[in-house]
Amino acid sequence: MNDYYTFLTTLYIPSSALKRPPPGGWPNITAEATKCLDKSHVVIEVMKHLSYIDEAEAGEMITNIHYKSDVVDYSTYTKEDFERYDVSYGEDGLKVCIEEMEERRREEEEAEEEGEEENNDMNDDEQNNTNEDEEDSEDEEINSDDENAPHDEGYSSNEEEDYGDDPDSVDIKDILLLSMGYESGGRILLLDVHKGIIHEDIVRCQLVSGVWIEDFFDDMKDKLRRLDCVPVRGELYEGVPEVEDNGPVPETADPSMEEHDEEHVKVCKRIYRKFGWPGEGFRKDEALEAVEKYRVSAWGC
Repeated sequence: MNDYYTFLTTLYIPSSALKRPPPGGWPNITAEATKCLDKSHVVIEVMKHLSYIDEAEAGEMITNIHYKSDVVDYSTYTKEDFERYDVSYGEDGLKVCIEEMEERRREEEEAEEEGEEENNDMNDDEQNNTNEDEEDSEDEEINSDDENAPHDEGYSSNEEEDYGDDPDSVDIKDILLLSMGYESGGRILLLDVHKGIIHEDIVRCQLVSGVWIEDFFDDMKDKLRRLDCVPVRGELYEGVPEVEDNGPVPETADPSMEEHDEEHVKVCKRIYRKFGWPGEGFRKDEALEAVEKYRVSAWGC
């Protein structure tokens, strides 16, 4: 996470906004101060040693780490803050998902029990049937043994089972809210500290399947390097098409273009590249100033 936050400071987040923990971790995050959270010990330890993004400019896409997504800065929380702020709010979608999984499990268990009862009834019927010859009976016995043979426990057709325990087993006590999404489409990021899995909940949309934390942030960095995601103050535009870097890059928007024309975002993409992104010589301050100038001309605020 520190690596991802550091990466973001090379593109659009002010370097001064990145807060790294002091030796020993954030002194305000203690077992006593966080007792009200009802979290596992390892969650508190991770929280204590994480880097954070200063919330001073929250909501302005100056310090968002994803689309309309602000880091929850626990480094500033007092015991009263932990009691006052509902940091479990972002877990609601995950809780619903857990309830649905538990319901499915109950239904599957009931179906298995019913299937076993039916099999037992069928076996009783077979035993009572004296009209079958001995050879057929032996064949059925062999087939039955094959069907009920134990499977190789070392084999898994589902990669998620490689977590080392039940992949669908989620304990809320192991979940840490990393960032809070706001408005429709905002991203709520939750970390399963026990498994190292990121759960992404899209506000008013859906809960996305869990992803390994390294893969999640590596994917985000790749998208930003390629500018598939384009950061503009107030927004993070995703899925931006590739553009040709031919000819001069407009400094201001064409008045004839509509406000929501996709070409505006493509121009912002070209502006970042004009100033050297993603190379080592990227002129961050000049790029952000140019993007902001274009944004104001295109959207007026």
